[in-house]
Amino acid sequence: MIIREANLNDFKKLYEIGKQTPELKVSSTEEFMDKDDFKSRIKNKEHVFLVAEIDKQLIGFICIHARDKGKFLKNKYACLVYLVILPKYRKQGIAIFLYKECIKRLKKMKVTNIYSWVNNESDGAMIEFMKKQGFAQGHNYLWMDKKI
Repeated sequence: MIIREANLNDFKKLYEIGKQTPELKVSSTEEFMDKDDFKSRIKNKEHVFLVAEIDKQLIGFICIHARDKGKFLKNKYACLVYLVILPKYRKQGIAIFLYKECIKRLKKMKVTNIYSWVNNESDGAMIEFMKKQGFAQGHNYLWMDKKI
């Protein structure tokens, strides 16, 4: 298995993985996030966007946005936006490898804290993963949206 930075050549496959992952669906009106927004995260240097691949096949990715690291703030925050592994490859420790590599890179960026949103309607696997990584459960929110 190889963990590496995502690049624009990965976009189409990564976007398809995102669209096919029910845990990533937040909006009631959209199947996944906006394509341009997703693509910009791959290019943006304020993001750590890594992929996992086996035999040159993309099997998962992690995207963490470190924009909340303002230079005058004591604590510098990053948001874990996406962490997904294709179902066939889950429960093999791949998510942990991606997560730990991201944490190394965030520390180099002087990030001190990380937070995330987790889909509470899924099977609970991501919530358990986050707890095992030391995350504490915060407040519950209800996402609401409407297409206009």
